[in-house]
Amino acid sequence: MFDKIEDKWKEEREREELTHIDEAFYGAMREFLRKRTIRVKEEINPLTKKLLEAKLNRVRYVLNDLLKIRTAKIIQMVVNKKEIEVKLSREEIDFYDRISKIYDIYKIEVFSPKDAAYTDISSIIGDETDEESEEEIEYVAIKFVKSTKEKIHGLDGQIYGPFEPEDVCLLPKENAIGLVRREIAQNIELKIDK
Repeated sequence: MFDKIEDKWKEEREREELTHIDEAFYGAMREFLRKRTIRVKEEINPLTKKLLEAKLNRVRYVLNDLLKIRTAKIIQMVVNKKEIEVKLSREEIDFYDRISKIYDIYKIEVFSPKDAAYTDISSIIGDETDEESEEEIEYVAIKFVKSTKEKIHGLDGQIYGPFEPEDVCLLPKENAIGLVRREIAQNIELKIDK
């Protein structure tokens, strides 16, 4: 297994583009590390133990460097809006998807900070706990005092806007808070006659 890992590492270092990787690569790598670590712990001969530790450290170095190289290439793909054209592991596909979503939000907040509502990244990338995902989203009514040029990505997955002054909208509470804090909108009370 170490030869495969080292070959993949060398190939990744030599090429500018992201290379193909087996879907199960990281699973096999974790299992390989687990077995090697156990083998080192169980070894009683001090000389053999030292040699096994040196090999394990080499494997860890190669894997860490491989991960850094591949991570940088995936981030470059996201920044350059390149689609995945090679086979990746499921961990890397998830990483690419999450980084893409985060980068899109980042660009919105950088280029139109007054128009973009605060967005909770964890809800977009799917990291909320089961308890949070089962909760209903709370909505509040707000009245816009400034126009917005960009659309707002709601925590409920909906797209809102753009808005003009005096427009009223029911938004997820977290999005509304961001707009009110930036003085783009005002909170309004809804009175419902019974």
